[in-house]
Amino acid sequence: MAEQVAASRMAAEVAFSGDQPVPSLIQAAIAKARTSMAVPQVTAIAHALFGAIGVTEELDLQLLTRRLHEWRVSEGSETWWNGIVGQAFLAQPNATACEFVRHVISSQTA
Repeated sequence: MAEQVAASRMAAEVAFSGDQPVPSLIQAAIAKARTSMAVPQVTAIAHALFGAIGVTEELDLQLLTRRLHEWRVSEGSETWWNGIVGQAFLAQPNATACEFVRHVISSQTA
């Protein structure tokens, strides 16, 4: 659970690390896809830790879980955003995945 949250946070921080007030489409797509992919795993682990009491009204976990699942599909789920990233990657046929990510990160900080 901690790894999923840390990866999501890192993706969001990278997307907003540049001088621009709004990240580029690819950086936003990577951040949105990564955070959306974490939601099912994080919420499942959280509910397991609380012994499924998280679905009851007595614990606010159910409120947070609902919000996370709503935000996950808001403005497109991870499938849609991963499609945008995939198209951008395939548009650079000679680039490896590492080179693509380095280019995305360096274009934000430059």
